[in-house]
Amino acid sequence: MLFSLLYRTLAIYAALIWTSGDAWAHAKVDVITVTNGDQITGAVSAMSAGKLSVSTDYAGTINIKWREVQQIESRYMYEVRLDDGERVYGRWVANDIPNELTFRSSGVERQLDIDDIVEVRSIEEELSDKLDLQLSSTIYADPNNQTLVLSAKGTYDVRGGRTGFSARIDDSKTTSEDDENRVKQTSNASNFTFYREFWRDRGTAQSFRVLNAVYSSNDELGVAHRASLGFGLGRYLINDLGHELAVSMGVQGVQERRGSCDDQTAGKKIDATLVDAEPETVVEETQLETCNDTELFVHMNWHLYSFQDLDMDISVVGNAYPSLSDSGRIRGDLNVLVNWELFDSFFWSVNARTEIDNASDRDNISLSNSDFTISTGITWKY
Repeated sequence: MLFSLLYRTLAIYAALIWTSGDAWAHAKVDVITVTNGDQITGAVSAMSAGKLSVSTDYAGTINIKWREVQQIESRYMYEVRLDDGERVYGRWVANDIPNELTFRSSGVERQLDIDDIVEVRSIEEELSDKLDLQLSSTIYADPNNQTLVLSAKGTYDVRGGRTGFSARIDDSKTTSEDDENRVKQTSNASNFTFYREFWRDRGTAQSFRVLNAVYSSNDELGVAHRASLGFGLGRYLINDLGHELAVSMGVQGVQERRGSCDDQTAGKKIDATLVDAEPETVVEETQLETCNDTELFVHMNWHLYSFQDLDMDISVVGNAYPSLSDSGRIRGDLNVLVNWELFDSFFWSVNARTEIDNASDRDNISLSNSDFTISTGITWKY
């Protein structure tokens, strides 16, 4: 099952790559001049986390430290977000002014301090050009433990907003031996997130509206099915080059399959396997019900990155979901990613993920209230 899932997923990845092809970027005719005078010709796709991403014909996609950029010249449209929240639309024009870039918006040329620019987005005309897609898969295998991790994320940028999605599937199979026989255990966790951010009026507004939809499952937490749809407001609390903090909150409706729709305050059900019960009682305890709830959601996205000789990039994304209809219940998740450049071209990364639900074991005390994974490794980039 594990490897058949891998084959199916790789087929889907190949189909996506084949249908998109080289149409993901506009013509590679933008000219970027760096501080040492070198010029790079390619297609500027975006600037985030202090790195300018440029697609080239001769070296693939390269990332340039933003503070190393001296000037950009392009005939294509871009959206630039400044540290005061202002968003401007226009084209890059070459200049010879140190630490400043020239941006032509609505026929007027404007000088922008390079440290005041916190994000650059390419606003394409073609449908396929607006999509930025990333796919990855990881396999861990030994005779007693097999784990497959599939992930995908992408953004679809248009003027005035951004649509994004992410997907992750963790599938594991563990084999252990006791005195009698070999025991095989399988565990699966999945999460599919879709969101839409709507920028507010052009100007200096730091706030935005957000619409999100999530589908998830987790065997460790006893979640066979959970789907939610919510709407809220967000705001940038910190909006500097190298340091960003955005929060959003709102209300969402949730539907899930669980053992009982009783409130958390009603107490936990007794595990029927631990008491003297008839077999029919066990069947009743394990049947799932479809439950509809209302929750608040609070989302936090903190990003810190340095511009020293050795880079460090820290990202923390967290969500909390206190229930409005299931009294006493709260769940949440947290993802921490650290990338640290040990020395030139060598990076150490740590990724920790956790998911909690204080009501996950109320119907079955054998379930856990939390599930977490942590991974680390060293990457060499050439």
